[in-house]
Amino acid sequence: MQKNNKYRVTRLTNKGSRQISLMNSAELKHFRAQQLKEIRKNDLGLTQKDLAHAVGVNLRTLQDWELGRNPMPKPVEILMDLMKEIPSIKKRLLAEV
Repeated sequence: MQKNNKYRVTRLTNKGSRQISLMNSAELKHFRAQQLKEIRKNDLGLTQKDLAHAVGVNLRTLQDWELGRNPMPKPVEILMDLMKEIPSIKKRLLAEV
C-alpha cells in the first residue's frame, strides 16, 4: 500500500498574509525547485552559471535542482540564504569565480 503523505507549506503573499497549502511529495518537489529559481534570479540576481560556480557545483547539477530532478542539499540552501542576507558573502563567493 502506498502512503499519500501531505506536507504543509506556508508562504507569505505580497500583501504580507500567510497562505497555507497542503502538497504531496511531487508538488513539494516542484515548489522547492521553483523557489530556488526565483531566489537565484530575483533575490540574488545571478545566472545559473554564476551560482553553480559560487556554490561549487557543476552547472548541470544546478539545472537539475531547478528542474526538480534532484533535491538541493540543505547546506546550499543555507548558503543561498546567507548570500541574500549578507551581500559581502555573495561578493566574496563570486570573486572566487
